[in-house]
Amino acid sequence: MSNKQITVIHCWSAPRSRSTALLYSFEARGDDCVAVDEPLYREWLVAKGDAVARPYLKEMIEGTPPNSDASAQETEQWKRELLSLNDRITAASGKINEKGVVFCKHMAKHSFLYDFDQEFVLEGVDLTHRHLLLIRDPVDVLSSWGVSSEVHGNVATSDEVGIVPLLSIYSKLESRGNVSPHPVILESNDLVKDPENTLSGICDSLGIPYKESMMTWPSGPHECDGPWAKWWYHNVWKSDGWVRQATEEEYYPEAKRYRTMDPILSHALKASFPAYEFLRR
Repeated sequence: MSNKQITVIHCWSAPRSRSTALLYSFEARGDDCVAVDEPLYREWLVAKGDAVARPYLKEMIEGTPPNSDASAQETEQWKRELLSLNDRITAASGKINEKGVVFCKHMAKHSFLYDFDQEFVLEGVDLTHRHLLLIRDPVDVLSSWGVSSEVHGNVATSDEVGIVPLLSIYSKLESRGNVSPHPVILESNDLVKDPENTLSGICDSLGIPYKESMMTWPSGPHECDGPWAKWWYHNVWKSDGWVRQATEEEYYPEAKRYRTMDPILSHALKASFPAYEFLRR
């Protein structure tokens, strides 16, 4: 009897780059995919200690809900954060019958916790690890930074913006030579400029079949959501699929879109932009 075949897609992303929408898109594939939301987040919070403040910090580290009357589903949502990345991949693989995808959404700043040289091996399962780098213009990232400033503050480092860590991930993967396929780079804005062709192309590059079901998903909270979702996911919960958005430049090529950001973020932009320019080539 042949082993189960699982492609584990590690999607490394900058914040505010449509990564949660992409998570929902893969979840919408159905029975052949299990979506996992930031499985390194708790470990990152532990590693950062007092250097990071989050309104749910204690609950994340302890794996317990903040309210004593939490539902069984909510309690389980917090409890599963105690599992390691490898345990989450193992559990997800067990939900897939013969061949499928485990889609792990990661923040790029969590990448120092991932072992790129010795990737997880699961007995009795043919695991293939693929890496997807979700990039976005750091001006776009930083111009909307204040939307969740009550959660993360309004001061950003290049590490938090994520573009520089994405370049570091790219370098680590490329330095492995022929050990594994090259990382796939996805420009976030392409997901709204031409969603169907972009998703189809990404699936092809990752070696998995594209499914039309990836174009839509139910609005509201999702089973795959991390327990921090109610602090971060208000906007994506309003969505129910990819909608093509025409850019101003399509109709007025000579026009430039002006974006504004807090001057306090300029140092993070200066450090991030060269890395973005390299990755988007």
